[in-house]
Amino acid sequence: MSAGAKTQNSSRAVLGIHAACTLVALLIVASLAFVLNRSVTEADRIGLTAERKLVESEMQHQVDAVVQYQAELSYWDKSFAELADRTFTDAFVKQELTDWLWRDFGFSWMIFADAADRTLLAVHNGRKVDTEMGERTLKQVEDLIEKANGLYDAALVAKGGGWTLLSAEKDPDALLAPLPNIHAADLRMIDGRVSIVVVQAVVPKTMDIPAGRRKPVFMITIKPFSDRMMRDMEDRLAISNLGFAPLRQVAKGSIQVAVSDCSQPACVVAAWTPRAPGSFVRSETLPSVIVIAMLAALIMAFIATRFGAVFSALQNSEAENRHLAKHDRLTGLLNRSGFDEVLHASLAKVKERPFSLLCLDLDTFKVVNDTYGHPAGDAVLKTLAVRFADRVADQGVVARLGGDEFIILVNHTVSRADVMTLANALIVDAQAPVPFEGQLLRVGSSVGVAFAPQHGTIAREIVPLADRALYQAKNRGRNRVQTVDDLVVVDRLPRTGQAA
Repeated sequence: MSAGAKTQNSSRAVLGIHAACTLVALLIVASLAFVLNRSVTEADRIGLTAERKLVESEMQHQVDAVVQYQAELSYWDKSFAELADRTFTDAFVKQELTDWLWRDFGFSWMIFADAADRTLLAVHNGRKVDTEMGERTLKQVEDLIEKANGLYDAALVAKGGGWTLLSAEKDPDALLAPLPNIHAADLRMIDGRVSIVVVQAVVPKTMDIPAGRRKPVFMITIKPFSDRMMRDMEDRLAISNLGFAPLRQVAKGSIQVAVSDCSQPACVVAAWTPRAPGSFVRSETLPSVIVIAMLAALIMAFIATRFGAVFSALQNSEAENRHLAKHDRLTGLLNRSGFDEVLHASLAKVKERPFSLLCLDLDTFKVVNDTYGHPAGDAVLKTLAVRFADRVADQGVVARLGGDEFIILVNHTVSRADVMTLANALIVDAQAPVPFEGQLLRVGSSVGVAFAPQHGTIAREIVPLADRALYQAKNRGRNRVQTVDDLVVVDRLPRTGQAA
């Protein structure tokens, strides 16, 4: 074969290879474009669905919160006794309604009425008003009163010449006692603002109704959505421009969910601007996808994909191992190793930032373990760990050293007086019963407090002193707080003592 023919064949082979590579590149680009387009579409669909579910869940959470707030008065022996003759004393109105519920929970309306919508008492924005004003408001929630009355009647069963209410099924994992299912709740437009409305019959804690008190008095509470509530919901849900508007006035491009019966065009909906994750995916990914598709082809894409997966798995594994090395497996709190790092870092700058150290030990915890078994003890430890962490919050860090021993470092921003208040609050948290398999497990706690640098500038000084104060609290009767200053004799510990 001549040199010209070989050159021609080589050129054809090169052209063929070029054509094949071009075809593969075009196929890769076309495939990636198709996948990217489908991903964008699905991302938008899934994102919008998730946002709707989040908003619906958040609205229900707000309603449930108001139900719990209202139940503190409507599900109470004192309220039931107050309504024996269907009147209210001025002291009850002031202390329980205007000075408490309105101030703490911001109910715009608190109305007491019977099943015939006759108002017995109306409180508007913390002020007792004429019952006629309350009855005008009741006309907007008559269906909820009727529903609550039906639930109340359905829950009543005869008992010993009187009545009792069927109790809700208890959840052993719930920290709050279940409420009787006799309330009706909805979101309504009241006084020009979308508000949560809750209606429930006033009943005693015992749920035993005397024969002469069968006809209920209903408590109606109305909680309007404030601007702050809306902004807080936006922050929690990571959405923007959340608000309420009639369906026909919703801005173009917004998405919405109904907050009540939306069979009419004038119904009110919750609307917000969607995040549209698909657009972000397209704008951020498309240029890189095209470049990678043209330059890397199939093998590089495979290597990159596999390498990324292996690298991510290794990173996740290392992060998990680092977390487990410094955190208690049972409670999720810092363990001794993790706390040592925090303590030594705080001691290094203790002169500029003094801190407080609280050693806490549970009282009668061994009794719980011996009586109910180790699973019960674990339930107590996990529950109290959550309570302690919530109580301390951003004021410091909480660690579990082992067994029923906890240690807390409170940062320099908390005064000594507030540290003592915090320590006593932790004792109250420990004394609150812990539900477990139908039982209420009860323990207590003792707390020893040391202040740095007053009581030490190294771990082997301050930790043993706080521990001694703890055991003095136990010796003096438990469920109490002792500081190092309370010790009868504060001996300087040897420098060879064990660090925390």
